[in-house]
Amino acid sequence: MLARALSLVPLTATAIILAGCRSADRSASSGAPQTDATVPPAAEGPAVLAVMARDFVFEAPAQVPAGMTTIRLLNHGPSLHHVQLFKLEDGKTVDDFMTALKSPGPLPQWVRAAGGPNPPEPGSATSITEVLEPGNYVMVCFVPSADGMPHVMKGMMRPLTVTPGSGTAGSEPKADITMKLVDFDFQSSQQLTPGRHTIRVENAGSQPHEVAFVKMKPGKTPQDFANWGMKPVGPAPGMTLGGVSAIMPGAYAFVDVDLPAGDYALLCFVPDAKDGKPHFAHGMAKLIKVG
Repeated sequence: MLARALSLVPLTATAIILAGCRSADRSASSGAPQTDATVPPAAEGPAVLAVMARDFVFEAPAQVPAGMTTIRLLNHGPSLHHVQLFKLEDGKTVDDFMTALKSPGPLPQWVRAAGGPNPPEPGSATSITEVLEPGNYVMVCFVPSADGMPHVMKGMMRPLTVTPGSGTAGSEPKADITMKLVDFDFQSSQQLTPGRHTIRVENAGSQPHEVAFVKMKPGKTPQDFANWGMKPVGPAPGMTLGGVSAIMPGAYAFVDVDLPAGDYALLCFVPDAKDGKPHFAHGMAKLIKVG
């Protein structure tokens, strides 16, 4: 859910930097329990990274070991929140990332979209599983508030260091469906049915993509939610059920979803590399029926 955020970032870059520092300080000193934040792999399963989201702060460990990792997002709201991870390459730091946000246009190539869970409803949780490589990361929430300002501009960011692993990478979850993200569509290996699924989400496109699962209210369309998602004022046209934040071409992640029967929107908010428009404006807003 990047589009609105990146169009507004240069307007308030100084505020982001100051607020981001305050957010990191609050997270580190919040006193929130950290004992279950990172759970080592059990029986060769992925490690678990627990992230708590509030308005407007992440509570999470400062570092985690590399390897197959389940990122579990608990949204204490009251707003929608997601986790967009960026891997900072070439020795770059969070300060470099914040400086890059001052400039309009695409982020530098050393900023690599690295996934994370897309929004659950306030008071709910969602999770994805992916491989985290060693390096410096930043955890960001780009969901906008009713005033149109992305949460990162209100201080919702947190550094994350992924340290070299112990050699136990953890096994991949067993997926029952594969979904490919292409330019500009969602292609599933089979129709989704009501109930729990583990979906392997693969970016088969030429640029970063994401998928957000939204159960639509009667009479509402994916475009209704896409428009609302850019500036969430008034009742939402649907209920968010997670998904995978932006990942790079060739990358993949596993998302756990529990889908009641109904009509759903699959949405990608990532800005296009050529014209900057969100991908849903290029057709990456798909209505599917579950059940």
